[in-house]
Formats: sequence, structure tokens, C-alpha cells
Amino acid sequence: MLSREELADLVETIISVHDKKTGRLLTEEEHCALVAKFAKGINHPGGSDLIYYPELVGLPDEPTVDEIVDLAMS
Repeated sequence: MLSREELADLVETIISVHDKKTGRLLTEEEHCALVAKFAKGINHPGGSDLIYYPELVGLPDEPTVDEIVDLAMS
């Protein structure tokens, strides 16, 4: 399981689709790998729906990173 800080960084990177260190746009493979890492690093059954379909898991349409992480860690 990932720490809160790791999850927050991961979600920010997934949402922005940019490497935080270089500012470079992620490739599709890199992006998919991060989404998979997120889904595997949480216990919530919603997986990547927390990011892409938040309304399906009880989040607002445009949740904050903290809202996503809070639910992912619950």
C-alpha cells in the first residue's frame, strides 16, 4: 500500500499527464503504468474510477487530489 504522500503525488501526475520533475508530457505507456500503480496501491475497489469516474464512487464530478486520496485510503 502506498503512503498518503505517494498517492497524492501519483494522482497529481496522473491528472496533469506531465512528469513532475521534467514537465514532460507522459507517454501513453507511462500514464497507463501510473494508473495501474495507483489501482494496485490502494484497497478501494473503485480503482482508477476514483480518478476518471469519480461520480460512480461517491465523489464530486471534479474532486480534489485530497478527496481522491482520502477515499482511496478508506
